Amino acid sequence: MPLYKCLANTRLSASVYHNFTMLKLWICCALVSFASAYNHGEAAAEFAAYVAEFGKTYPTTAARNNANYYFNYHTKLIAQQNALADRGASSYRVAVNQFSDIRLITFAARLPQAVYPAVSYNSTPVEVDTTVADEIDILTEYGLNVTAQDQGTLCSASWAFAAAKAIQILNAVPNDLTPLNYSAQSLIDCAGMSTACTTQVPQIAFDYLTQETGTTLIPEEDYPERNNSLQGMCVPTMAAAGIKLDTYSRITDGDDAAVMRYVSSSIPVIVEYNPATFGFMHYSSGVYVPPVRARASSSQFLVVVGYGHDTESNLDYWLCINSFGDTWGEEGFIKIVRSSTQPIAKGAIFPNSLGVVTMQLIF
Repeated sequence: MPLYKCLANTRLSASVYHNFTMLKLWICCALVSFASAYNHGEAAAEFAAYVAEFGKTYPTTAARNNANYYFNYHTKLIAQQNALADRGASSYRVAVNQFSDIRLITFAARLPQAVYPAVSYNSTPVEVDTTVADEIDILTEYGLNVTAQDQGTLCSASWAFAAAKAIQILNAVPNDLTPLNYSAQSLIDCAGMSTACTTQVPQIAFDYLTQETGTTLIPEEDYPERNNSLQGMCVPTMAAAGIKLDTYSRITDGDDAAVMRYVSSSIPVIVEYNPATFGFMHYSSGVYVPPVRARASSSQFLVVVGYGHDTESNLDYWLCINSFGDTWGEEGFIKIVRSSTQPIAKGAIFPNSLGVVTMQLIF
């Protein structure tokens, strides 16, 4: 029999029984306080490790405390989502990353919705085989070592990174098994105009490369990324191996069959995607299935480099490369569910034909 029941059944004085009850309550409170202090210390250590891993700095103590709060909040949501994945109730997993210390609404605001120009210089697409492969990964197909670059957290420059990456891949497919990274920064500085870090689109990069005399996409080593990809002055640069974009083409919104047809023919296609969800923000692996309705409308440009079928989740997917660096997603890549009810063809555009030029002075 429990001790408190024994005491209750004996003829102890009221004061003795009261003192015992108070002692029991004090011990319980002490244990709860100890557990709370231990958990708080563990959480503080986890946040300190996060700050060190991602090189975070905060301007004020209040800003750091706010970041700590959202880090703790997101780690709980991450654990919940991964528990669903462990039970087979979700097809993707999430993880802590460079965005885990900000609100989802802040993340969405940093990637404002794209604004497209009224005029386009797109050309008739190249002819491709109408018979598509059941699955394909362009990079694996040609043994291309292509890595995800990082646009940073201050400039919404996925338009430039996607344009540079698509041209890089298309150029590498027949020519080079170890393709260079090409300079998104040169596009940000020289083509981005006043909206380079806000609402710009890949078409502007393609227009710059096709319509401006003498312009080429140059290697990153000749025009390196700087200052978190923020826009700077367009710097004249001697480029030894620039790529000339001759033409580009567009795909009608919702026409996923066309996206599949061109990707099947080893042509990378850029699409606009809404990243304003917790799952995309923290995606780490699996087939991402977005919610039916996102909390906000934002724009992130991805390069579709393949498609296939995931046997574990029994879902078809698109394979895309993002520009959040290789610590996000599957080393910078994401598998997005391929479904007629959730088409990926939005603002879809691709480099159509290329011509390599020799050393030039690039403005």
